[in-house]
Amino acid sequence: MRRIFLSLSVMLLLAFIYFAVMNFDNSVNINYLFSPLLDAQTKAGWTDQGAYFNKALSLGIYTLATLFAGVFVGAGIVYMFLSAQNEKVKAYQRELEKTSVTGMNSASRVEVLEAKIKTLEKAFNTVADERTQLEVQIKNLNQEIDNISKNK
Repeated sequence: MRRIFLSLSVMLLLAFIYFAVMNFDNSVNINYLFSPLLDAQTKAGWTDQGAYFNKALSLGIYTLATLFAGVFVGAGIVYMFLSAQNEKVKAYQRELEKTSVTGMNSASRVEVLEAKIKTLEKAFNTVADERTQLEVQIKNLNQEIDNISKNK
């Protein structure tokens, strides 16, 4: 679809340029509203016709001026929509970055908690081993105390 519009726009541009070149010698009268600057306009080549001033202009120049004006107006409109779209994309990217940072932060918190749990499990196992050793020592001491009390 993009190629079709591109080819149509190139053909229209070439048609406008051909039309301008073929009618370069023809002239067109451009009418403007009456202005109180009559002396300045007559010195600049404008002619007075009732309530309007008109100026003869080459049809080719008029066509090319219209073409370039249309191109610049179209480019401005496209730029306006494109910049609005780019702002939306940037806002969406910032939102994605916030989400990914939050996700990474949550993942790192989970890893820290898992490491703490492993440390606590090791400490618990160590305390349990020490407790069993102390129980064995207490039993041995109790047996020694019993032996000493029987020997008396």
